[in-house]
Amino acid sequence: MKVDDEQLLASDEGLERMALAFLGDRPRRSSRTGPLVWGEGDDAAVAIWDDPDPDIERTDLDIAREYRRARFDAGLGWLDGPVEHGGAGLNAASQRRFAALEAQFETPSQTFFKLDRVLSPILLRYADPKVAQQHIRGLFRGDKIACELFSEPGAGSDLASLRTKAVQDGDKWIINGQKVWTSDAHYADIGLALCRTESDVPDRKGLTAFLIDMHGPGVEVRPLRQITGGSSFNEVFLTDVRVPDAHRIANGGQGWEVAQETLKIERTAIGVGLGRGGAGVANGERLVALVRALGLESEPVVRQQLAEVYAAFRAAKHLQNTTVVRQRANDTSTASPMLAKLALSNNLRLASRFVTDLLGPRLAANTGEWGTFAWNQFVLGEPGMHIMAGTDEVVHNMIGEQVLGLPREPRPQP
Repeated sequence: MKVDDEQLLASDEGLERMALAFLGDRPRRSSRTGPLVWGEGDDAAVAIWDDPDPDIERTDLDIAREYRRARFDAGLGWLDGPVEHGGAGLNAASQRRFAALEAQFETPSQTFFKLDRVLSPILLRYADPKVAQQHIRGLFRGDKIACELFSEPGAGSDLASLRTKAVQDGDKWIINGQKVWTSDAHYADIGLALCRTESDVPDRKGLTAFLIDMHGPGVEVRPLRQITGGSSFNEVFLTDVRVPDAHRIANGGQGWEVAQETLKIERTAIGVGLGRGGAGVANGERLVALVRALGLESEPVVRQQLAEVYAAFRAAKHLQNTTVVRQRANDTSTASPMLAKLALSNNLRLASRFVTDLLGPRLAANTGEWGTFAWNQFVLGEPGMHIMAGTDEVVHNMIGEQVLGLPREPRPQP
């Protein structure tokens, strides 16, 4: 970034000038005004998980990378990041101001890069400085896409019992095992892998984290077919994957701490960033429209159920705002991120059951009627939210043990 650009960014006016100079040639985003009109627009917008055609997804990814690189090279890619890693050294408020301006223009989706703000603080805190320097800039420039290699077929909720092994061989580690339910693995460049490095110590103390090359020898990614019919997740097979010791994240045996810090950041992002508001579910708009389209707005039981769902989403919105405020103040002492994640998954369950009761057979058979069968993808996708970033049961236990100070749940005896 040039010195003149740094001076411009230092003020709100200068930031806006730089942002508009970068974004100005793009068309303004058209925003719908007024209430949702039933029968207009994409009724599939309620789907929780995307299931794009692979060729279309690859094209969209290339377009997203090109935009992300241009934005970064213009000095706007990571406004609140440290200068030594390609950031602008500004505060989070500057980042929010730019995001608000950017949202007014048509820009490629950046959902491919969802782990940039999850993994970067982990690398800054735990990784070898040279490794952090090598990868963090790429995460924000779009040169690198990351995934998490935590869960396994026999170690999902009980992550501490994972079996993927890493054995040291000189200045390298040889990794063998299988990971499952890995988002974005099919186009990821790097993966944060949790492995067992010691077997003669308690489960959690024998784990170590590594940063692996997802395009390297011995890494095989296979799509997982879901109940929705799509493949939003993958299973990853690691066979004699050789990883330099420099890519070990933190000390040996510190993997559990690394994983928990990663998941804490991710849960905050999930709770705050997801709510299906764009589809009109979280704000109740589409649910109200569905009730009216079915002619049930005068039914007292339906009205009561709708009010319960609506109130739950509104309460969750307040919790999300509280989480954001505490996050900006660097207050990590509360359970807000975990509660936000639970609120989201619980509210999606409420909405799913409500829609199922309303639509009945129309949810299972496509009659061609707008706004009916499309909810099938929402209902079938909803259970996945109870697994993402730790099952609801695990998060409940964490709140009880880590926040409320309750005794640990008894472990089964062999």
